[in-house]
Amino acid sequence: MSYRPEFEADALVQLNGLPKAAFDALVERVAVLVWEPGDAAVIPPANDPAYRRTVFGAGYGLLSFRVDEAAEVIRIFDILWIG
Repeated sequence: MSYRPEFEADALVQLNGLPKAAFDALVERVAVLVWEPGDAAVIPPANDPAYRRTVFGAGYGLLSFRVDEAAEVIRIFDILWIG
């Protein structure tokens, strides 16, 4: 099953100013996550399996998202780039 990625408002704002290499790495990671959303760690402390976090861009980026199984969507709500 393939999920559709959606960027929430805060994540869209965070996309502004990302270097091209970071943006490309983010796109590559999201392309994998739409097929395997479970390929990311569950976010503590609640440990709700719908909320996940993963790295991208050789570990310089952090991507947080929520999996909506019913709608087959991954809702990206936070992007952090430290590179």
